Amino acid sequence: MKTLFAVMLVVTAAIAAEKADLDRDPAWAQAHLKPPMTAGETRAFMKRLAQFVFDNHMKCDAKSAQRGMIYEYFWVERKGQPDQFVQGEALDTMHDGAWFAAALVNAWRATGDPFYKEFLTKWVLPFYCKMLNYSDTLFSDQRNDAGPHAAPWGKEWAFQGEKGFVPYWWDDGGSVSLERQQKKEPLGFFPCTDLFAGKSNPQFLLSGYSHGSSNHLAQDLAVMLQQAWLMLKDSAAAADKKLAAEVAEAAKNLHECRMRHFNHIPMCCAAFGLTNGDATELKRIPDQTWLPANNYRFALYEFKPGDRRAMPGFADDQQYRYYFGIAKTGGQLPRTLAFKTIYDAFTEPMLYRCYSDDAEVPPGINRFDLHVMNVRDGRLEDYRSDRKGPFKGPRPIGSRMGPQNMICCGWALQALRANPGLWEERYQREFSNDLRVCFDDEPARVELGGVKLALRSTRRALELDCECKGDTVIKVFSRPDGQGSHAVVMVKQNGSATVVNDKGEPLRIQSRSAFHLSLPYTVAKEQTAAWANDVEHGRYSIQVGDTTRNFYLASSERQVAMWLEHELAGGLRTWEAIFNKYGYIPTGIGCHSVLPGVTWDKFSDTGGYAHLLSAAAEWLMWLEKKNDWETHRVSRAAK
Repeated sequence: MKTLFAVMLVVTAAIAAEKADLDRDPAWAQAHLKPPMTAGETRAFMKRLAQFVFDNHMKCDAKSAQRGMIYEYFWVERKGQPDQFVQGEALDTMHDGAWFAAALVNAWRATGDPFYKEFLTKWVLPFYCKMLNYSDTLFSDQRNDAGPHAAPWGKEWAFQGEKGFVPYWWDDGGSVSLERQQKKEPLGFFPCTDLFAGKSNPQFLLSGYSHGSSNHLAQDLAVMLQQAWLMLKDSAAAADKKLAAEVAEAAKNLHECRMRHFNHIPMCCAAFGLTNGDATELKRIPDQTWLPANNYRFALYEFKPGDRRAMPGFADDQQYRYYFGIAKTGGQLPRTLAFKTIYDAFTEPMLYRCYSDDAEVPPGINRFDLHVMNVRDGRLEDYRSDRKGPFKGPRPIGSRMGPQNMICCGWALQALRANPGLWEERYQREFSNDLRVCFDDEPARVELGGVKLALRSTRRALELDCECKGDTVIKVFSRPDGQGSHAVVMVKQNGSATVVNDKGEPLRIQSRSAFHLSLPYTVAKEQTAAWANDVEHGRYSIQVGDTTRNFYLASSERQVAMWLEHELAGGLRTWEAIFNKYGYIPTGIGCHSVLPGVTWDKFSDTGGYAHLLSAAAEWLMWLEKKNDWETHRVSRAAK
């Protein structure tokens, strides 16, 4: 949910954005040049990540009702002080703990190290099961201590007194409110029970609980429950059997809670159906199709004129789809789901790379999730080279989207290894009559209307070579069969050329001559008007006279595999170097916080550790020739 304060965080972050470390070419930006981590190095890095969270983010007080809770933000410089843990009252403390719990399962599957299982089963999982199975008695909405201007939660969010509810925050004075510290307001910004209401609380400590939750949080919880139950279900240990039963009850309560607040949610259906043996709920999970559709494609290719689309700040949906997909199929990875996993992992980071028009993006790096970046009409609203207005330098980077997509890269690599030829299958099965054009590869050649053409694409431009005997008009369409917006290339035999779009607006070209053109796509900053954008597995057409030929644009499978491995292996080196530099995984780099004098750089972020731990686990499985989906042992559970 995008709350008013969350929007305010975004605006504040944007206005306060400074020159980031990327602009100073820090050492960590070159760390990917080192050889990939060995299996031993990967295991060591994983243990460092998990141990840091155990030592610094987790609430270990045996007397506290929140024993085992993992705080999202740890303000490293304030360690030991009342404000060492900072919580946003409508942000992700409970989300991050759930992702970290799932990461502990991934780490245990990859390494067999009992440390990860004990961390989960003795601390984190009991905390979540307590909330999910006893929320009807732990929490109450009979009193609301929020400030007078706090708007009520809507149906999706508002506590209804039921089981299966996990509030945005729950604490006994162990953390401070991000919002209240920033605004110096004594009361909550959202409906909550505040045990300090009416009392002196100059440090803005949080004691009580939120009355809000969300469908988004529910899906994160469902991933954790599905992962944990699959880990525990075959254990002969009495404690594991007892905890597995509690997890199954929690999944049932979570599903019923979301049915009260919303409706069937595939990830919640998967966790409930799997843990409780309900085949009906598993059948509700949608199948995947071959049609690639994601943020990247909607932003560049399938947008509606005038629509504004935010670039992805995390990869939650990709993970939900993977987990509920293998739950539905009994632990198999269908070819359609495998293709979608590969397509998303490869393409979702490309929008950020379009933004970074004057610098290479180190592997594993992407935008800061609270710093929104938008695309409109197939073009970014600003680029890294702009350096104007409130953006005095590159936009800040974060520890969510980059590391989270690295996990998907691991699954994608395993899927390609298990299904050679999968990347080409959609083209070969459905569109093999199209001219196949690759990115950054040898040109594809065709003759139309007596004109010999060679087409090649880079990430920023379509390159077109032509051999013609007289003045020639070539049209390049953004859709197959001569449909959609297009460029009209008018080639003169004297060696001159002009290019306009279908509205008659001049298009910029970069060429050596009229017979060798480079036509930047709409998304390229240097292009002056709109005509088309390049997307992986996109279909276009080219026309000379009355003759039209469709062409299909996609990288080769070899290129895809190489990039995925570089993003995952290189990304681990990038974040290892960042960890070494800071001593922790920062929330954001290059952006001021809403707390006066404090930057997001100073907050250690549980989400970053969670996603990096899972990414490292997938890299280890790749090195050891294992497939993640097979380690879940879903098939025996499904029976």
